[in-house]
Amino acid sequence: MNLKIISWNVRGLNDKDKRLQIRNLIRIWRADVICLQETKMKLINRGFIKSIWGCHYVDWVYLSSVGALGGILVMWDRRVVEKLEEAVGDFSVSCRFRNVGDNFEWAFTGVYGPN
Repeated sequence: MNLKIISWNVRGLNDKDKRLQIRNLIRIWRADVICLQETKMKLINRGFIKSIWGCHYVDWVYLSSVGALGGILVMWDRRVVEKLEEAVGDFSVSCRFRNVGDNFEWAFTGVYGPN
């Protein structure tokens, strides 16, 4: 199984036009797992996820921003991968996944923090 993974520093998701651009690129790239860093978002809910990735089978985990700094969002298509575990740290979001097609288990970590 060939997974498509996107990891992208988006430098903020508060702007509606920016979310639309990101949504269009996600549609074109047809990714299975997406990590967006520097979201600058404190709260992410289903409506927000739908505005970025219109897939009905999406699931996600996130690290809230601290003020207007940081934030990580990891999303995936549940038809392609199943989340087995998650860990949210001070500057990272990690998930252990199992591929739906071949049951291969693997891990992904998105990192964003101050220099």
